[in-house]
Amino acid sequence: MFKIVNKQVKRFVIRMVAIMLALLLVGCGGLGTSGKQEQPTPSPDANQQEGTPPAEEEPKDIETPKPNEQPDSAGTAGESFGAYVEAKGEVIGKLSDALANNPGTELDTMSLLGVMMVDMMLLPATSFGLGEEVALSILGFLSAEDVAYSENGNQYSIKFKNAEGEQYELQGVYDKAADSLKCTVFVEGKESVVSEHRKTSFGYVGQIYSVNKDGSFETYQLALSGGNGVVGITEISAAPAALTGSEAADFPKACEEWYAIDGNDFTGVTSDGRELSFTYTPSDD
Repeated sequence: MFKIVNKQVKRFVIRMVAIMLALLLVGCGGLGTSGKQEQPTPSPDANQQEGTPPAEEEPKDIETPKPNEQPDSAGTAGESFGAYVEAKGEVIGKLSDALANNPGTELDTMSLLGVMMVDMMLLPATSFGLGEEVALSILGFLSAEDVAYSENGNQYSIKFKNAEGEQYELQGVYDKAADSLKCTVFVEGKESVVSEHRKTSFGYVGQIYSVNKDGSFETYQLALSGGNGVVGITEISAAPAALTGSEAADFPKACEEWYAIDGNDFTGVTSDGRELSFTYTPSDD
């Protein structure tokens, strides 16, 4: 395992891995998450007595945003991807929790499993802009071999072999001004996944086009706004048109199957055409 010298980068990587694994557990177990962020552990000097000067070597990890900078603005392509995945995880967690705990819709949570499984293939994108050492650490966690990382301006590439010896390549193109990242995964030289996201006035829009090993196709479209959002699922044989950032907050409802959460209101259309509408009651953690 490779050592990451920069502690802030290390925490970022660990956080993104944890998010990816949490998404998988939500899908596989049929259990949702509350969407709340975990409270940080108090620092050792939190219990200092009043009047005791703080230790000199306690640098602050959180930078104060500049006056015209949004607090969640992305600095690197990897951070942009991580922020998007976190927003997506909150919405999918609620959708999965709602379906799993509503009588008669428990099995419909399986429809959301694909969009979460694809994220494991995209996990190395969290290293875009952070360098080869971070990429090696992430892929070491996934037991990958022969890792090769490169970047050229706003373009990124990571090549590696998985535990079964299959050759993977993840390519990314980042538009920082639009906070937009497009990723393409190649398996044994063949295009397997195309994923992109863009920041919008209400949150994020995203879409994933996946070619399965059996030759079938799936497209997932997402609109995320805080803890609310819509996930649409459809089967088409070609990648959809690129996102523009002007999509409506409900554009995934054009898909043949979709699920939406707005506050505690859950609506959707299942894979077999059933229309859903019920009040979501979050499960106890």
